[in-house]
Amino acid sequence: MGFPKRHPLQNQDGNSAWCRVARRTASVVVLSLGLAACNATTSITDLLGMQRDGAPVETANNPANDPTRAPDQGLITDANPWPGDAALPEGEGQEILTLYNDEAALNEKRVALLLPLSGPNEELGRAMRHAAELAMFDVAGDDFVLMPIDTAGTYQGGQAAAHQAINAGAKMILGPLFAESVSGASEIAKAAGVPVIAFSNNQRVAESGVWVNGFVPEDQIARAAGYATTQGKYRFAALLPQNDYGRQIAGALQGVVSRVGGSLGRVAFYAPGSENLEQSIRDFANYDARRANLRARKRELQADGSAASQRALKRLEGVDTLGELDFDALILPATGGELRQVSALLAYFDVDGAQVQFIGTFGWNDPGLFSEPALKGGIFAALDPENWKLFSDRFQRTFGEQPPRISSLAYDSAALAAVLSRDSGQMTNEAVTNPNGFVGVDGIFRLTAQGRSERGYAVMQIQPDGAKVVAPAPAAFDQVF
Repeated sequence: MGFPKRHPLQNQDGNSAWCRVARRTASVVVLSLGLAACNATTSITDLLGMQRDGAPVETANNPANDPTRAPDQGLITDANPWPGDAALPEGEGQEILTLYNDEAALNEKRVALLLPLSGPNEELGRAMRHAAELAMFDVAGDDFVLMPIDTAGTYQGGQAAAHQAINAGAKMILGPLFAESVSGASEIAKAAGVPVIAFSNNQRVAESGVWVNGFVPEDQIARAAGYATTQGKYRFAALLPQNDYGRQIAGALQGVVSRVGGSLGRVAFYAPGSENLEQSIRDFANYDARRANLRARKRELQADGSAASQRALKRLEGVDTLGELDFDALILPATGGELRQVSALLAYFDVDGAQVQFIGTFGWNDPGLFSEPALKGGIFAALDPENWKLFSDRFQRTFGEQPPRISSLAYDSAALAAVLSRDSGQMTNEAVTNPNGFVGVDGIFRLTAQGRSERGYAVMQIQPDGAKVVAPAPAAFDQVF
């Protein structure tokens, strides 16, 4: 993968058409340093509302299951020109090591973008590349250079891409996307002292200097569980898939539930798609014992024969079990078809979502799930839906396709790098971990010294007419963590 040494719109006198267009374009997002101390932070909604004539045309975090696709062409095609002073090209060019081994590296702010640009996730990688290029157009200075490099989604690919990036003078690495590639890239980047802001949501690859900036499911659960406690639900249980994803969540649940003031009871696992799934849910629901309790109670009432007993029997008509569950909030991180199956079995074995608060993750934000009767009333943490709509509409008008949901990670991370390089000139660990955080497409976020990310999530509830926000995303971190 190669790219032009300088942006092709650069003029001989050093000024660029890129920057002339960008200056009269309202930015998609403001990444504000010192968020908590800044009361005048411009909102994304205000910025998008300021779009002027002549500006560029706008268009669980499970990328493999996302149905959207990135366009096959570059940012500009004959059929889809970029209005303005000049076109923003795809950026194909010479080999990176040939182009970037020069004196310009001393002055340019070079940032590598490591993505799966080949292989089974090529389209997702390309869409995220487009999102990062959009951020570069919006907020980057003249000396900012974005260098997309292919990882092929593998450990070895991550290593090789990081080598290329560092040899080319990268001051920061954005990506990779998958934990395996992050592991490969981080080994090389740490040795060179180059910070990495990865798009993975797997906290196992987080460490000092390597940030996991994806949508972390444990934090989503914490946000939704915290809301549940405000509704009087304190006794938590969890039903998790028997895989790495489920085990990762299980390891954090005790801390998550304690942090929001609840108590964690049973944590059970099931094998997704197995023949034993029904029995696993039946056992978790304690169905047989509760069913036996109902039958025993009916026999007692029938033996009594009094008028009061007959009235009690009448009330038990249509009741399937008797006896309370030992939890009133249930954490269900499954998504898609697996969630449909699990929730339907829970309902069948008399775990009633009207009595037990079902709690999910951002993966629940799927219109295909909103019609599931068993999930009505369920809650999940989500990123600000208004901000995402503004971004996705712009992306679609620019590229002709809806962006994958996680493409906003590439936009926000690229914008963060551009802002740091432009305003402070420093893309260091200290600058990245500003405790006041930043504002992006996905709301407020900050990166910690331990390599984690923290975000401000909204809480949504599945209602008869779709998912609705029941608790808005916070505007500052003193309202979250």
